[in-house]
Amino acid sequence: MLAVIGALDEEIEWIHSSMEAVSDYRHAGITVSSGLFRDCPIVLAKCGIGKVNAAICTQMLIDRFEPDRLLFSGVAGGLLPNMRVGDLVIASHLIQYDINLTVFGRRPGELPGEDRMIESDPAMVNLASDAYDQAFTPGPAVPNLMVGTVVSGDKFISDQETLRWLQREFAAVATEMEGAAVGYTCRLNGVPFVVIRGLSDTAGDTARKDFDANLKLVCQNSYKLIDLLIPMLGRDDHV
Repeated sequence: MLAVIGALDEEIEWIHSSMEAVSDYRHAGITVSSGLFRDCPIVLAKCGIGKVNAAICTQMLIDRFEPDRLLFSGVAGGLLPNMRVGDLVIASHLIQYDINLTVFGRRPGELPGEDRMIESDPAMVNLASDAYDQAFTPGPAVPNLMVGTVVSGDKFISDQETLRWLQREFAAVATEMEGAAVGYTCRLNGVPFVVIRGLSDTAGDTARKDFDANLKLVCQNSYKLIDLLIPMLGRDDHV
């Protein structure tokens, strides 16, 4: 079974509306919808904003439903100058940028005995790239796809100084508030995962306004990829 998580209603509503034979459960304050998506059994949950909520939701789904793999889908802020609102990012690696033990000689994002880079499942990353190729025909209005490092922290980034630091310290392509917590929890439990983000803003001075203006449209755009990817991930012969 595939588990699917988003942080906001807008990030999961397109998936939920396409599900059939839905049963709802509530655990740890989180509503979980179990059903079929294109004939594939999935569980779908809205975790809420931030790393704590994301980790709680991920662990609850793993404990209660024992998924074979997990997909997180949502929006993010782009960090590179050539990125546009609506572009898509597949996280090859994730980092908690707000972990700071530098006073002990550690790098930002590094925990004792842990690699600060949390790697997504390579096979799932490849499938997500394949789904993008199938979902979009090349053209000027088509969203670009980037595969790279995504950084997570409990702050909405909307200033150039932090944006530049995230670029330089982590070589990151996007920033958000849940993915690394999901990935870390999956890594501890041995559950393969992938995180996919659509860019609602470019994390600069206009990020708040851009986020509000673009959230629904970007989620709808991302769904074109997710709609193809979920059946791929739901088939054992694909992963």
